[in-house]
Amino acid sequence: MGPRRYLTPLLVNSGIALAGVAVMLLLLRLAVEDRPAEQLRASSSPSLAEALHRLDRLAFVQPGAFERTAVPAQSPHLKPSIDPDQDGAQSWSTQISPEAAPVQTGWGFTLLQAFRQQPTSAKPRMPLRTYTLKTRLAELSPPATVRLAARFEAAKAAWPPSEVTYIAIKDEKVLELHARQAGGPWKLIHRYRVLAASGGAGPKLRQGDRQVPEGIYGIAFLNPNSAYHVSLRVNYPNAFDREMAAKEARKDLGGDIMIHGKNLSAGCLAMGDEQVEELFVLSAQTGLSNVKVIISPTDFRQNGVANQLPGQPAWVPKLYASISAAMADFKAPRSTGLLSLFTK
Repeated sequence: MGPRRYLTPLLVNSGIALAGVAVMLLLLRLAVEDRPAEQLRASSSPSLAEALHRLDRLAFVQPGAFERTAVPAQSPHLKPSIDPDQDGAQSWSTQISPEAAPVQTGWGFTLLQAFRQQPTSAKPRMPLRTYTLKTRLAELSPPATVRLAARFEAAKAAWPPSEVTYIAIKDEKVLELHARQAGGPWKLIHRYRVLAASGGAGPKLRQGDRQVPEGIYGIAFLNPNSAYHVSLRVNYPNAFDREMAAKEARKDLGGDIMIHGKNLSAGCLAMGDEQVEELFVLSAQTGLSNVKVIISPTDFRQNGVANQLPGQPAWVPKLYASISAAMADFKAPRSTGLLSLFTK
């Protein structure tokens, strides 16, 4: 009786171990054949079905939790499109754009299919909508036109105008909207707040110099698919910019100067979405040939032409004289300090 006393538990434990091995072999076969666990239960004995039920209780790991994954670097990589200005007094805010972070890969464990929840099919990513200018204007024009008509009524100006001029004044961070009927006097309609730009006083000379250009420009085209809502492209460099660059043998003058939405920019004028919608729609309705853009370092109508700053090209006084003469046709607001509190 002595040996049999120990033999019985040994045989029982061995049987349990063999049953466990059998279960694992079946699970491995299931993983290879990719058979659903329900089929295995239907064809298994009650004891095996019970074992599978117990295993299901352990299947709490989310799908893909231990698979080989791409792990982002520990620190986010934010790359300023331009370096922050050293003298914050005159500089406008600069754009910070995310840069793709390097990817580090790591190995983990892949769970058997029977231990995992069935993964749900990933939803397809909807493609970004691409607008034509016509469809974008159809979307934006009704509300923007209502706001514009109210601004013209408040300014006692006829709507719609025949010509418009936008005057951007760097040191005040404003963009003035002036309008008139053909042959009539110019009227100040509204002063918009510029939310962001970059650089300081002085013209743009080359690509990457962080400067908003200065001069008298037009609008080259309207972009309905801008990354910054919608945008108006300023036709920098103009003839004067190219002439001065040729005299100084400067070749890479830069470009893609925009008046756009959002509040981030580098070299452009960021106006916010609702405000740029008004400029976008108004320019389209007026006709780009009837739109002028004047960008000035300061308000020459009130401050006079500034002295040439150290390090600026010798032709800058000539540029500023032409900007001052162009601004003289447009009446300055009575009190820019108080009016600036209401610009938006």
